[in-house]
Amino acid sequence: MSVTESSTDCGCGTGGHAVTEPCPGPGPEGHTATEPGTGTSAGGHTATEHATASAAAPDWQFTPADLTAVATRWHLDPALVERLRPAIERMRDTYERVRDLAAEGLPAEPPPVAVAEPARGPGNPHGAWRYRVETPERPAAGALAGRTVTVKEAIAVRGVPMTLGSRLMAGFVPGSDAAVVRRVREAGAVILGTSVCEDLCYSGSSFTSVTGPVTNPWDSGRAAGGSTSGAAVLVATGAADYGIGTDHGGSIRNPAAWCGVFGLKPTYGTIDYDGAMPTERTLDHIGVLTRHAADLPAFLDATAQPIAAESYAAAYARDISGLRVGMVTEGFDWPDRSDPRVDQRVRESAHALESLGLTVREVSVPLHRHGRDIHLPISVEGGLGTVFESRLQGTNHTGPYHPHLGAVFGEAMARRPEDIPVGGVLALTGATLLRDATHGRVMAYAQGLRRRLRDQVDRALREVDVLLLPTVPMLPHPLPTDPREAVIGSDLPFEMHDNNCVFNLTGHPALSVPCGLVDGLPVGLLLVGRPGSDARLARIGAEFEERIFACPAPPTSPTHPTPVRSTS
Repeated sequence: MSVTESSTDCGCGTGGHAVTEPCPGPGPEGHTATEPGTGTSAGGHTATEHATASAAAPDWQFTPADLTAVATRWHLDPALVERLRPAIERMRDTYERVRDLAAEGLPAEPPPVAVAEPARGPGNPHGAWRYRVETPERPAAGALAGRTVTVKEAIAVRGVPMTLGSRLMAGFVPGSDAAVVRRVREAGAVILGTSVCEDLCYSGSSFTSVTGPVTNPWDSGRAAGGSTSGAAVLVATGAADYGIGTDHGGSIRNPAAWCGVFGLKPTYGTIDYDGAMPTERTLDHIGVLTRHAADLPAFLDATAQPIAAESYAAAYARDISGLRVGMVTEGFDWPDRSDPRVDQRVRESAHALESLGLTVREVSVPLHRHGRDIHLPISVEGGLGTVFESRLQGTNHTGPYHPHLGAVFGEAMARRPEDIPVGGVLALTGATLLRDATHGRVMAYAQGLRRRLRDQVDRALREVDVLLLPTVPMLPHPLPTDPREAVIGSDLPFEMHDNNCVFNLTGHPALSVPCGLVDGLPVGLLLVGRPGSDARLARIGAEFEERIFACPAPPTSPTHPTPVRSTS
């Protein structure tokens, strides 16, 4: 809660919350609230900030104990630090002047948005919805006119609470849209609401969100995948045409594979990340889920910066016959990880591409087998700086920055550290200990290995046009009975990342394509292309869907199932 918000207790049993936010529950029907946009804003401010930003006296008076603590933390001479107090106070005065300058000319408040928090039940059977917009805006024109969109709750939607799947951010309401949300609105899309994600996105499964597990629409006892879990379920069950999400190590492609939909992590940087929760900015991507690959070019033309001169639609129209596909040897047969039936289904699907005029052979990317190891130091040390130390802001970039998002997160961490999820505690403590023990040396080694890995992928993509491997090496796992203990005592939140995280490191576009069913559960194959070849991947996926395998709707979907065409 921002220091400028007031608090009340409505008797919901969750304690006080901002008067402008929807009651966080519990309750059999959920709660509905009119959001006046007066919570702190990713791109705006709090309702009272105009009046208080200049006048407020921040708690920036440092005691001798504060200075001693800093000296101890950095192994400095306490006497020297104390002598520097006047210089520190001059620095503080500068901070106050910058704060006052920033308060001038703050934008107007956004209009109210009425939202509902759906309870788990007939209208939300898998726990996938976070907030529904009660009266969605319906633009009349645009390339995406009439198409419906749900947005991961780690991405700002103006006037809709942005809770990051966590108790930490209860009451935070962005006053502006993320860049990608603004662009789909401009293209005519209808924003239906936000979808559930894992707590601070620290899981590739779907059982850590503060709202409870997101269940798989093919088997409610299994995980949907994550961290963009809710969006995948809503797209799979026909509740939305597109699901916008973030992908840091597979967070769009994992749930796409396990829910039987298409999931695209585009070429790094082509979709503006502004307004989404960052974890490590060189790994973070905005991407999209949809039931049909043919719907991807229109989304990309609306949201993404093309690398080539032609539009994504024009690139999508190009013939794919004659393209060379390379099955990445190292992406199959993971010891103690791969389900051989998944590998077999993906291999069969790869060879089925030959019926579309593509050639298929094996290629090698030796460092692929070590991708998850390379990803870890970069992710956790980058996340330590971006998420925890700079309060979701990051450093050494030109922005945009969102100071009030950071302030709410930082205040919550200081006041309610018990609300940091177990996965976040693991990342925070592990990264702190290992960075201090290694002085950042191993992270630097990982960055060097990352360059070598990217070179190997580029080399393979000179031999062939597209790489192919399983999206996730195994079928959806059963949901744990004790989510907290599952994070503490197992690899369940991260076991699915082996193949996907490689391409967050390298930045290549990667599309998960539904390629069959095993024991009634969907399997995904991953197509990877050269930077800028996103539309080519979509075209291959669309041809595959049309001529080889069209994934049926899941059993819990209200839509009529489509026929299954088998690759076997």
